[in-house]
Order: sequence, then C-alpha cells, then structure tokens
Amino acid sequence: MYEPVEIGHVIKGLRKSMNLSQQQLAEGICTQAQISKIENSNEIPSSLILYKLSRKLGVDMNYFFEIAETPRLDYVRDVYKMIRFYIRERDYESVSTIVKQEKKNPLFQTVEHKQFLLWHEGVCEFYLYGNKQLSMAKINEALFMTYKDDRSSMKEREIEIGNSLAILYKEREKYEQALGLYTKLLQSIKNLDGLKDESIQLRIYYGIAKAYTDIREYQKSLYFVNKGIQIAMKLETMYLLGELYFQCGSNHYRLGDVVNGDKYVRKSRTLFELQGKVEMVNVVDELKRELEEQRLFKKSM
Repeated sequence: MYEPVEIGHVIKGLRKSMNLSQQQLAEGICTQAQISKIENSNEIPSSLILYKLSRKLGVDMNYFFEIAETPRLDYVRDVYKMIRFYIRERDYESVSTIVKQEKKNPLFQTVEHKQFLLWHEGVCEFYLYGNKQLSMAKINEALFMTYKDDRSSMKEREIEIGNSLAILYKEREKYEQALGLYTKLLQSIKNLDGLKDESIQLRIYYGIAKAYTDIREYQKSLYFVNKGIQIAMKLETMYLLGELYFQCGSNHYRLGDVVNGDKYVRKSRTLFELQGKVEMVNVVDELKRELEEQRLFKKSM
C-alpha cells in the first residue's frame, strides 16, 4: 500500500509545475509563511484559502483530495523532466510520443499542464513534419491559454513559449516580427523578480544573434552573442556556449576578421567535441573547409 500524499505536498507540486514561488502563490490569498506551513503539513488550510489556491493553480478543489489519495504526485514532474531532456537532445520523436501518451491522462488536465503539452506538440509539428503554420497555431494557442493581455509582461513559462514563437517567425523569414517578439521577451525578463531557469536568457540571446546574422547585421549579432557568452560564463554552464562561440566566429568571418573568426570557431569545436555533438563538429569542419577553399581561390587569382 502507498502512503497517501498530504494536501500540502499536492499544492507544492502544482506550484512548482507552474514555476511559481511561494510568494507568488500567496499573493492576494495569504502570507508566504502560511504557504510554507501548508506545504510542510504544519498548517491545515481553511476551505476559503483552499478554494482560492485551487483557482490560482487552475484546478477544482476536489482535485486536492483526489490526488492526495494517489501515489502519482511525482509523475507529472518526471514527465516534464523527460520532455525537457528530449528537447535539449533534439529527440522530437520521443517528445511527440510522450505528449500523445499524456494528453488524455487525468493528471494533465489542468490549464498549465495542457499548455505545456500543447506547446511541445506545436514544437514537434515543426521539427518532425515541417508544418510551420500548424506549429505556430498550436504554440500561439498554448501561449494564450494563460497570457490574456498581449500588452502586459509575460511570466516565465510564457516567455519560454514566446521564444518558440520567435524561432518560428525567424524560420519563416519574418524577421521584424521575430526581433519584435524577442525584444518583448527580454523586457518581460527584466520585469520578473528573477528567473528560475536562467538558461532562458541564453536561448533568447542566441536566437536574436542568429536573426541578425540572417539579415546581415553582423555587428548587432555580435552584441547579442557576446551578451549570451557573458551569461553562460556567469552561470558556469556549457549549455549553448559552443553554439554561441560558433555564431561569434561566423560573424567575425563575415566581417573579414579571420583571426577572431578562427579563434571562436576553434573554441566552439572543442566544446562540441566535449559534449559529443558530432553534428555540430561536422558543421564546424564544413565551414572551415569552405573558408580554406575561398582562401586558396583568392590566392590563385
């Protein structure tokens, strides 16, 4: 027999799945200290507080009691972790399989969970089937499940979804819309108290840099690449650092700066080798071959 899950643990699980702090959950309902006591099973919430918490967490009040009787609390978090892992690995087949399996799961019927699955369904639609229009429609729908006023700042989850939309704008060569959305995402980050996942900034700076490279504004691209590199160094992470170095080197090459181009491309190749990113190592080698051929051609003229 499984031990029943305390209601406080259910509230904590839902709060974390929505990327809310205790202070954010408590706002307009009770104090942060009370939320802490409830989550640690040191205080039983009144029916009024429980009702308000259920509204904020997007569930029916009965959900707390139903889920508290099951051993499935960690399941949702595990699914989130798996999907995020496969996204980082660019294994969209696995992401698609998980999303299809969980869409009808009763544990995934809150607004936030439905949003998470629909968002990744849209991502898979693009990377697996190349359907940019349907992908954008699904991701847009996911965003506006919680983002009701497009003039307001976005929350962390909404910023992540917005980043996926900006990538699609860029892929469709709608650079004005992409860069406008990226600007809004950066402003929303500034308006937050802080990010739980600071790698979001790296993804946004990398996306902006690639967009500016595509429209041949290499100096602007370098500005955002360097911002991304600084953040990666501050966070002491290799996540996207190789890609940022490669983008930096590519921009320098396009500006005629071969010395810095070689320097950053070599750095990117070293990181790609360490991370086992064979595809990216091949991309670097192909670029170097092309540049060498161009140099030899110029010498022969």
